[in-house]
Amino acid sequence: MNPERVKVWRIAALSLLALTLLVSAAPTPPGIASDTDKQALWEAYQARYDRFASVNNDDPIINLFEPVLDEAFISPDGKSAVLWLALRDYSGRILATEPGIVLAIRNDVSWQVLLRGDPGWDEVLSQLPEGYLPAEFQSANAQAPAPSLQTIWGYYLPYVAGTAHKLEGSVLHFHNYPPLGYPSCAQEFCQYAYDFTDVGHFPLVAARAGTVVSSRDSCADGNTSCTNYIVLYDTASGVYQIYLHLAYATVPNHLVPGVTVDRGAYIGDTDDTGYSTSEHVHFMVVPSFWYASDGYPWGRSVDVRFTDVAINNGIPRTCYEVTNLPIYDGATQCIGNRADPLNPNNDWFVSGNVGANPPTGQLTRPVPGAVVATGSTPLMDVTASTQDDVRVKTAVLQGLIGGSWREIAPRVSNPSSTGVFDWDVNLCQAGPLNGPLEVALKIWDHEGNVVGLLSRRTIQVDHACPPPVSQMTTPTTYDGTAFKLNWTATESGVAISSFQIQWRSGPEAWSTARQMTYPAGARAMWFVGVPGGSYGFRMRAIDANGQAEAWPAGDVAEVTVTTPATCVEDAAEQDDSAATAVFISLGVEHQRDICGLGDADWFKFWTGDHDRYFIFARTINGGAAVRVSVYAADGSTLLGSATAPAVNSSTSLGVMVPKNEIIYVKAEPAFANLTGTDVLYGMRVSPGYGYSLPIILK
Repeated sequence: MNPERVKVWRIAALSLLALTLLVSAAPTPPGIASDTDKQALWEAYQARYDRFASVNNDDPIINLFEPVLDEAFISPDGKSAVLWLALRDYSGRILATEPGIVLAIRNDVSWQVLLRGDPGWDEVLSQLPEGYLPAEFQSANAQAPAPSLQTIWGYYLPYVAGTAHKLEGSVLHFHNYPPLGYPSCAQEFCQYAYDFTDVGHFPLVAARAGTVVSSRDSCADGNTSCTNYIVLYDTASGVYQIYLHLAYATVPNHLVPGVTVDRGAYIGDTDDTGYSTSEHVHFMVVPSFWYASDGYPWGRSVDVRFTDVAINNGIPRTCYEVTNLPIYDGATQCIGNRADPLNPNNDWFVSGNVGANPPTGQLTRPVPGAVVATGSTPLMDVTASTQDDVRVKTAVLQGLIGGSWREIAPRVSNPSSTGVFDWDVNLCQAGPLNGPLEVALKIWDHEGNVVGLLSRRTIQVDHACPPPVSQMTTPTTYDGTAFKLNWTATESGVAISSFQIQWRSGPEAWSTARQMTYPAGARAMWFVGVPGGSYGFRMRAIDANGQAEAWPAGDVAEVTVTTPATCVEDAAEQDDSAATAVFISLGVEHQRDICGLGDADWFKFWTGDHDRYFIFARTINGGAAVRVSVYAADGSTLLGSATAPAVNSSTSLGVMVPKNEIIYVKAEPAFANLTGTDVLYGMRVSPGYGYSLPIILK
């Protein structure tokens, strides 16, 4: 007979058998215990467990796991019960796996809990309806002989490449620990069974190519009496892939018996249906299988190796298993911290199972060559049309920035029913963009397949970010012609490079001829007017892309300042020449104001035995800044001079002088229009050693 016909006949026969069993095997689901019975059963179990723990307090498992009641079932006659136990680790997380089982019998007064191995266990177990027990306890398992197959290579983790999910357990299934209800599954069934979990549902893909034999996804999520599943026949090796605990209505409708499934094709989502403590997938490969009383498939697992598991020659193991349980199949390695085996960051396995049906998509906006942003708003409208065999879940815009592609906006989800995404991208958040920008679409489908660099195109960004914002604040004024202009500024996504300030006298027009430029870090500047002058000022900020803030609206000034027309002389006047110079004490500061345009103050001192002196002119108030000149005893021979470099700055001068002579010091305004009652400086002369070079002090 043609081998292909044999294969098709076999699959058809199995499919017919599966449908027959599902129709004929419709047992009454086990009766879930009432809240009152659950409380009584749980108290009876805790009392039994506490007795065990009190005499085994050095048992490491007691300190690692805490039992939690997952569910409890009462037999039809009300005389026996089955308790499902979950394990909670020290972080408070419930392990997602198959529950441990303990039994209970009711006497006239209370419940008595039986652990595996206790007298009466086997008798109570044999009297329970099969629907109250997981598949391995049911009589149908005798139909399936123990497997004799060799190791099968070429399997992949049952989720999409690049995604990671947590291995909850493998050999933990059959670890013997009756106080916690373990084993949850005997070694003959589960030595090569693997539980993978995550927070909430996650999508599953075929671990290897196969043909659909049967499936069910009609059980409500979390239903303890009904298990969703899918079975694939691995035609290459003649074995069956079983995926248990799937979510409601997630197996694709086209996956009917006889349909071929490629490796990496989507087959459904995980959940907590059936014999399970929390959301996960129980994956195993069997040479043959039967259906348990609630209609889910079961068999004896065979050794399969995962190509994308880099440890243990393709065998996944948890850090808890390799540090606390016997070693099986030489698997001694795990992914994570062996010193902290229950660390939640352990045991995350990244898949290499390349999806069979990656999504596709096209950008519809912006169109190639579009000019976007335009400085007034950073938002750019983006639309994309996407397609996938299940659905596209997430999209993002990519941009080629600095020679590398990166996501230039937050990812968006929830497309329309037709797979259309429509969202706004804030280009300013992507960076100080200005000029040509290459963009593309990147999308993820439900399974986690990701495809990028779709619909590449170049657009023109006209200043992605708005211009910076500046504001002149109240000037700092004095009784004098010098005053300080102040301002605040905020960048809008691009660094500020400079400020431009224009000034005008009275009603004059604004002009670039009266414009001053200041660096990005400046927030104040000094201005010197004429006595009795009136001045207006306006400013704008410039960003690093050369984008200028608009001048303030209208023709008005942001701030205005009027300087005083007169001043009050200090008490030392008149000291305007060498002939009227005032003797000053060495080392003592003498204060003067600059009153009147070009007002000069003269000082003199006796050199004595010193031939080196320092002269300090310190700014005190009102923006004072002076030029200091030192003259010999004749009052006209210049020995040295120094000028303050800016308004409101000090100056210092060191000079060599003759001994035992009178020396003259002249202080005059460093700027022609600088004058005022409050324009104060301090003069100090001190002997010392130094160079005849000016020292500028600010």
